[in-house]
Amino acid sequence: MSYLVDDILQKLIGKGLSEEEIERQIQKKAQQYGNFMTKQGILFIIAKEYGIKLYSPEINSEIYKEIEEGINYDEFTIPIEEIQEGMQNIVLLGKIINIFQIREFVRKDGTIGKLGSFIISDTSGTIKILLWDDKIVLMNNEYFKKGEIIRIIGGYSKKGKNGSLEVHMGRKGIIQVSPNDITPHLREQLASISIAAEIDFNSKENRTRKLQDLIEISGFIEQIQGFIQIEEFREVNKKGGDKTFLLKLIISDDSASIRVLIWGIPALNCLKIIKEGAGVHITNLRVQQNSFTNEKELIFTKKSSLKILE
Repeated sequence: MSYLVDDILQKLIGKGLSEEEIERQIQKKAQQYGNFMTKQGILFIIAKEYGIKLYSPEINSEIYKEIEEGINYDEFTIPIEEIQEGMQNIVLLGKIINIFQIREFVRKDGTIGKLGSFIISDTSGTIKILLWDDKIVLMNNEYFKKGEIIRIIGGYSKKGKNGSLEVHMGRKGIIQVSPNDITPHLREQLASISIAAEIDFNSKENRTRKLQDLIEISGFIEQIQGFIQIEEFREVNKKGGDKTFLLKLIISDDSASIRVLIWGIPALNCLKIIKEGAGVHITNLRVQQNSFTNEKELIFTKKSSLKILE
């Protein structure tokens, strides 16, 4: 049986709740579950908490099961450092320390896909979380921001292109932003974790021009800085048969993002010191127009250097 929003509102008012109190609880649940649920779905959960028995086809079956069984996710949460390749149904609790821009790509069948990613940390380590297509709606939620506590439910682990472990969200995966069932001790631990946003890019020693301005430049860039995302690391066969290495990075600030290409031994050296989401300062880059995508890219030169900003 399906209930409309007005039907559920009237049942809640019948339980003695004011419209103001209902709206306050709706906002609280919207923050917790992100944009994965309609207003009807949120009201459905509130009604369940007040003992009103409703059934709605709009509710994710996994969320319904959670409500019915009263799952305590603390029992299933694992530290980031314990994640191994190939794990399923991962539950993590961490703090968002960096968020990357949503990217579009073309699949082999010609359809457009979307990829969103961000970095979370707990007291044991840091890992990249990837969302695909409709899941990225969460990243447009006003509560999804650096410094927020987040719970990942139902993720699976695999190695990314650079060989590091990542957690991907499947179709039935759930993300809770600022869950309210965390113990004060855990909340205090997560609050103590520093985030990338705390690097002051406007300080005297870190001051550079914004990426949006630098992207318009043709030729050469003396210095650039932002937050790093490792896009790809691979071995490449040259035309003469020799082999070399290629490291592709995406550097971002609050104005734009651009790809950085590093070839050869410098690619290996940079890969050793880079961490996903870290703030970096790079010098002496050549600007190049990609002939296939028509996008500008930055090329690491013999005089280039990369420094991690602490």
